[in-house]
Amino acid sequence: MACADGAMVFSAGEIGFVREADRWAVSEVSNQSTGYCPDVTSWPAVARALDAVGLGRPSGFTHEVVFRRCPGCQEHNIVREDDFVCVFCGSDLPETWNVDPTV
Repeated sequence: MACADGAMVFSAGEIGFVREADRWAVSEVSNQSTGYCPDVTSWPAVARALDAVGLGRPSGFTHEVVFRRCPGCQEHNIVREDDFVCVFCGSDLPETWNVDPTV
């Protein structure tokens, strides 16, 4: 949120850095954020932000997390091993990202 300076948050997650010769670079980056639950398609926003500050980076998330909101109980789920079933109530989860309440 601080990085967005009050504007819309386009992605969130975890990031690891490594020192390469005379500069810092990103060694690992994921969309693992249970507060924002960003879709895996948010990578371009991350890449633009890292490029804007001149950090070397991988070509995509090094660890992708698939989030879905259950249409039955409204709980947020992390989908593991392509099992699109709510761990809270057993309902089927949608194939497409739906965590944003406006979706």
